[in-house]
Amino acid sequence: MDKDLNRIDRISALLVQLQSRPIVRASEMAERFNVSLRTIYRDMRTLSEAGVPICGNSGIGYSLVEGYRLPSLMFTKEEAMAFLTAEKIIEQLTDAQNSSYFRQGMDKIRAALRTADKKYLHDMDDTIAVYKSRNAKESLPNLLQIILSSINDRLVVEIDYTNAEENKSKRSLEAVGVSYSHPRWYLSAWCHLREEYRMFRLDRISNIKTTDNEHTKEHPPLDSLLGYDAPQCLTEVVLHTDKEVSKHFADRCYYMGLTEEKELANGQVEQTYMAYSLEGLARWVLANADTTTVIKPVEIKDIINQIIKNLDL
Repeated sequence: MDKDLNRIDRISALLVQLQSRPIVRASEMAERFNVSLRTIYRDMRTLSEAGVPICGNSGIGYSLVEGYRLPSLMFTKEEAMAFLTAEKIIEQLTDAQNSSYFRQGMDKIRAALRTADKKYLHDMDDTIAVYKSRNAKESLPNLLQIILSSINDRLVVEIDYTNAEENKSKRSLEAVGVSYSHPRWYLSAWCHLREEYRMFRLDRISNIKTTDNEHTKEHPPLDSLLGYDAPQCLTEVVLHTDKEVSKHFADRCYYMGLTEEKELANGQVEQTYMAYSLEGLARWVLANADTTTVIKPVEIKDIINQIIKNLDL
């Protein structure tokens, strides 16, 4: 009985995939549901025999016949709660327009719920909270949508940008993708000015517009560019610190450019950073001076000495 029920759940999930994706590949579904390819073929045949018009193209995948629409599927209570959680996150961590679009989508999801589940979501609404970082800056109200549209249309965008040193510049960019690393969003793009791939903080973009100019080249996948930037903008920093300190400040260390950690024979941890700001790391070392030692570069020690010298004691 359990085996039959699992198959029913799997076939229902396959139906959802067919409705939500242009192409469903058997190999991906087999991996997703941890079954054999033969099982996926049999499930697809079952759906077809039940009257679902499925097109199967050898070597490509499965899709629904163009123009065919299935009735809306009901969401489970757990799925609806996951959407509610996502809504809280998107409200706080994306721009105003993107948040508005998601709220509109959530209204449609709520409309498809049973009355009891609608009440469940309403009652649970105040039990989930997401807070912005106190240091987070507001980005432009429709920034994400403009960037993503430019990627889809393969059009160059022009931005006004302020870097970490407060220098302002105008950039023409071929956007590749956006990424989020708490507490900020980043744009990865081919920069016409620098003629290389760069990452830009969204909260430092003060103006953006889409041009009529098309992309000049094919770009690699976003994940191959994450963390990529001009090497001359980064400095390698090596610190030795106590293991407990490295654990306690693990998240903050990644924000500062931590790339590698290894435990030393004396029980300490060697941390390697590729850092944009030496001053930020210098201040962190100073705050943990009794447990942390600078191995290189010497500039970190110079900055620490200058900070101490400037103290009004």
